[in-house]
Amino acid sequence: MSFLAWIDFDQADRDRTRRIMDLFGQEDTRDELGLGSVRDALADLMFPGTSTIQTRLRYMLFVPWIYRMAGAHKGTAAARRELARALEIRLIDALVRGGGTQNVIGSAAREKLKRLPSDVYWAGLLTLGVRRFQGGRNACLEVTPGEAAGLWAAGLPHAPADFLSSPDCTATFPLTTEEAGFLRDRLAQEAPRSLYTLLSRQATAANCDMIWQHPARADWPDDIKGIVGHAERFSRLMHGASLLYNLMLSEKAAHMQGSEDSSWHERVQSYSTMLDTWADETPGTLFDNWDLQDLWLLAQGTIHDVKQHSRRFIETWRDIVLETRGQVRSDPTARALVRDRETRLKGAKSRFRNDGALMRWSGASGTAPLNFRWKPVVANHVRDLVDAG
Repeated sequence: MSFLAWIDFDQADRDRTRRIMDLFGQEDTRDELGLGSVRDALADLMFPGTSTIQTRLRYMLFVPWIYRMAGAHKGTAAARRELARALEIRLIDALVRGGGTQNVIGSAAREKLKRLPSDVYWAGLLTLGVRRFQGGRNACLEVTPGEAAGLWAAGLPHAPADFLSSPDCTATFPLTTEEAGFLRDRLAQEAPRSLYTLLSRQATAANCDMIWQHPARADWPDDIKGIVGHAERFSRLMHGASLLYNLMLSEKAAHMQGSEDSSWHERVQSYSTMLDTWADETPGTLFDNWDLQDLWLLAQGTIHDVKQHSRRFIETWRDIVLETRGQVRSDPTARALVRDRETRLKGAKSRFRNDGALMRWSGASGTAPLNFRWKPVVANHVRDLVDAG
């Protein structure tokens, strides 16, 4: 039996743990090779205050409005917590009645919702300076109503007059001009040199799958282009390692099952084709003169600790890809590196060692290229700002 116990160090520790747990349910984004520290460092450098489970930007205002309403209640702290939860549940219905068909947090779970919007956005609210209070959500509601003025940023727009005023009220995602201006100001104040801030000022929202495909990339400042360049190289490079990992596991499972008609043999063919396509579509020159030391220095400026063994794995994989010109599918050195990496991280639970763990595997782990929260999260946020004018 295994379990996770909450160790109450501080809010930052809890937020980091939450982000790790969020990835467990997303097979195509699971971090089987220990790449998360670099991925999250680059995402934070480009898009501070965001996370993979955010949906729409107006939640950055919904949550403070709800906590202001609950915090103004003159009852006990327990009563204020109950009111805050009730209002967050009411927000679900209000957004659905207002026409929200997507991006409504809790639209399926409703009153059974465990991961409330405040939990999803709490860390980002602090990063962007919307929340001044340093503690957690429960502690925020322990502040007496008369002392609550400094919990939120000055200039926080007021909630609409009818916001969650009745059980049949409505709410919508579009930002007002004032609300968009406030959030742009927060970004400019707290993250003036980030790509997120730059994009928040644009008059149009680009429709691209990856941030390095953005049509305005050539016009960005050199420091931003440098970070985006690291992101593109890292995503493309490590996508190959992830595909090889999935191929190797599928081969092992197919060998164990024996039958030539098994789904595992189909996966072997699929991953082989995907790896060949990756090699063909990834320019070999992309990794020439890539300054990984600069990437490690940038990561040190974030909360994410890139361990030395992770650096060695990434550097060695880069060298193998350069030496083989991307033809890693049958390369014994590439295969040994991926196997050793997963075995080091998982130990006795390694799917290369543990046949039971392999047979419980879904057949796809980490197969999606890293996009560093750009789509749909940040792309949605930027579009919300652009639409507000």
